[in-house]
Amino acid sequence: MSRITDAVLDKTGTYAANRPALDLTHGGQQGWMPKIGYIGADGKHYEEWISNHAYIKKNVIPVVLRYPRFMDFMPESDKWKATYKALIELHPQSIEGLTSGLTVEVDEHAVGGAGEMQEELTDVKRARSTISMTFKEKAGKTIQKFLDHVIRYGMMDPDTKKPLVTKYLTDANMATIGGIYTPDFYTGTVLFIEPDTTHKIVVDAWLSSNMFPKGNGDRTGKRNLTEAGEAPEITVEWTSITMNNEATLVLADKILKTLNVIDKIPDTDFTLPSNQVDSAIAKQDTGFTGKTGK
Repeated sequence: MSRITDAVLDKTGTYAANRPALDLTHGGQQGWMPKIGYIGADGKHYEEWISNHAYIKKNVIPVVLRYPRFMDFMPESDKWKATYKALIELHPQSIEGLTSGLTVEVDEHAVGGAGEMQEELTDVKRARSTISMTFKEKAGKTIQKFLDHVIRYGMMDPDTKKPLVTKYLTDANMATIGGIYTPDFYTGTVLFIEPDTTHKIVVDAWLSSNMFPKGNGDRTGKRNLTEAGEAPEITVEWTSITMNNEATLVLADKILKTLNVIDKIPDTDFTLPSNQVDSAIAKQDTGFTGKTGK
C-alpha cells in the first residue's frame, strides 16, 4: 500500500506553477463516500486518503537582498549594515501583512424581471501587502534607537527636515550619489520565502522593494510604583512594493538553496554557552569539582 502514483503534479503539471502540488482529482473526501482507498489502472490498491493532506502554513524566512545606501557613508558602515540585516532576519517575533490574493471585480445587469442578475468581469486586482513586524524591545531601547537613527540619518530628521547623513557627504561622495538623493538611499529590499516541510522547496514567496519603516513604535515613559515593570513590544509598519509571481518564486528557489544555516542540526551544531568549569569555581575546595582526600 502506498500513495497514488500520480498523486502529485510535477512542475509542468496543469496548475502546479513550476513546483509540486497535490492533484485535486484525487483525495476529495466530501462526496457520497470518503475516498480512503483507490484501485489504480494496474489493479493495485492505493491509499487515496494521503491526497487529502492539508496545507499547513510555514513561517516565512526573511532574507535581506539590499540595504539602504545611506549606510555606505556612515561611520562604522559595516556595523550599520549588519544591524539592519539582523533586525529584519533575526529579531521579529512576528511578520504580518504579506498577501497576494486575487479579487475579481464585476458589473451586473438584469436578466428578466425576477431579480436575477448577469455578472460581467470588469477587472482583477492583487491584494496589496502591508508589512508589519513586531519586536520584543531589547535592554537600552536598542531597537527603537536604531530605527530612530535609520529614520533621522537616512530619511529625514524632524528638526532639520533633511537626512542627517548629509553631515558625512563630501563633494567626492556627492558625485557617487549622482546629484539626486533617490529612494535607494533610504529603502531596502527583502525576499520573504515560505518553504515546504523539508525546507527544500519554495511554496510561496514575496519580494518587497521600497521598504522603509513608517515609525519606530511608541517611545514612552511613565511612573507608577504600584505596578510591575513592563517588557514592551514594538510593532513597526513598513512601506513596500511587493511582487508575488513566477519570477519571484524562481528567485526564491535560487536563494533558498544558498541558506546553508537551515541545514544545521541543533543536537550537533548548537553552540554551547560554556565548555569548561570556570577557573574561579574550579579552585574552590567543595562540591563535585573540589579536591579529594580531606
